[in-house]
Amino acid sequence: MNKLRKLIIMDDDPHYSGMLALQLRMQFPELMVSSYNKADLPGGYDIYVLDNDFFGEKCGAKLAEDVRKIAPESLVLVLSGTLEFSLLKRLVNCHAAGVFDKSNEDDLEQMSALIEQFLVRLSQPGPQPTSKSLSNTLTGIRDLMSEWNRRLAYEEKKVS
Repeated sequence: MNKLRKLIIMDDDPHYSGMLALQLRMQFPELMVSSYNKADLPGGYDIYVLDNDFFGEKCGAKLAEDVRKIAPESLVLVLSGTLEFSLLKRLVNCHAAGVFDKSNEDDLEQMSALIEQFLVRLSQPGPQPTSKSLSNTLTGIRDLMSEWNRRLAYEEKKVS
């Protein structure tokens, strides 16, 4: 029997987190999806979707670091409207799988694809590769840097 997998959305906007939870429940009926509107971290989840901004405080990187302490094998995804270098560096160091713009439908589709890949990997029999492997770290760095460069190019076009 497969273990019940759990996902939590941590966002200070209950309307957004409720909408995202509904969307993820429809897409992944095998997941127990919860939403939480505080910046203190509950344990016991396989997937953490973290908002970077809680009531004006940028705390996504700290939350991601805290997740790594309590759930080192979990999938960590961060929602952010901006991507500063300091956030990127901290997310790479704590092996976050990605940073996504919550207002961009393409980003949310990419986030869903990562969730699906993670669930498929967990459903495969045998030992699971550790999320802290060098290969996963390098892939995470590459993906986060690509995302950062894409957003910088977008911002430059907006300013021009």
